[in-house]
Amino acid sequence: MAVLIVFNEVKSYMKKIYAIFKSQKLGIIIGFTVTGLLIIGSLIMNYQPRQYAGLSGEDISFFFTNKKPLHLWFYILFLACILYGINTFLCTLDSIIKKTKRGIKKIPLYGASIVHIGFVITLVAHLIGGLYSTTEPPVSVADEWTNIGGVEMKVTDLKTSSYPNGMPRKIEAFVSVRKDGIEYSDTLGYNNPVLLEHGISEVLMRDYGWIASSVVLKVDDRICNLKIDEVCNVNTGKIRVDDLYMPPQYRYPVVKLISTAENQETQQTFLPIGETNGKKIHGAQIVFADINSVPGVLVSVKNNPSIPLTFVTVFFFSIGMILVILRVIGRMVNT
Repeated sequence: MAVLIVFNEVKSYMKKIYAIFKSQKLGIIIGFTVTGLLIIGSLIMNYQPRQYAGLSGEDISFFFTNKKPLHLWFYILFLACILYGINTFLCTLDSIIKKTKRGIKKIPLYGASIVHIGFVITLVAHLIGGLYSTTEPPVSVADEWTNIGGVEMKVTDLKTSSYPNGMPRKIEAFVSVRKDGIEYSDTLGYNNPVLLEHGISEVLMRDYGWIASSVVLKVDDRICNLKIDEVCNVNTGKIRVDDLYMPPQYRYPVVKLISTAENQETQQTFLPIGETNGKKIHGAQIVFADINSVPGVLVSVKNNPSIPLTFVTVFFFSIGMILVILRVIGRMVNT
């Protein structure tokens, strides 16, 4: 008997909690709270930009790795959004249960509930995206295959257009993407990322320009086009391009050469560009004559595991809105 009394008390207590969490008044209060906190947060970030220097996009893990009293508005907002999601889910569930018990079989009458389900999934997607989205460090991509985001990519062409004042208007980098032996072409721009894995990963353009691909060395009367680590024979020895230094690191471009003699002795030489800066190596006059450049881009890969849920959200919102519109049209026809 005592167990039954305790069970009934627990059941009654759970019903009260359920009634509170599915209350429409609670939803309205949380909605205004979320709006107010977003306004407060925007003002704080506007007047304290240094405190949010590492924040980018929808990444909310920043607030948990940089715990500060200044972020109190976000922590309250985070809890409010969770309560908002629970409230919306319970309200939607309660509405569907009531309609089912009343024997409502007209599908258009469930349109609003389906839209609400899409809203709940949106909140979940934002939570997953905010906590688990990552952006990899920038990588330079030029005319050779470069591994980024689990695929290989290279730039085949670069087209730019500018406004009359010289500001860039449109940047288009034509790229080739290769994965698992399959190669295809795509276009990359500032507002046009290359999508990978159905959008879960996207390649974002950070910068563009011409990238040094090789150096032109004049060996006496002979021309050698060499990339980094490539070797050129010079009389009885060899020279290897070890590195290339560009301004502002040096005032002028400088190439670092490693020369190897017949006895395997090595010597390094720093050779500035220009005919007058030539030096004798292994009995030959070596001149750093020119730099060959190719179009290139600086990119970073952003990973967002919530993208599949976004497609589910679009599906529910679309179906729900179609049903709502059909219901409105039905009412207009009946009247």
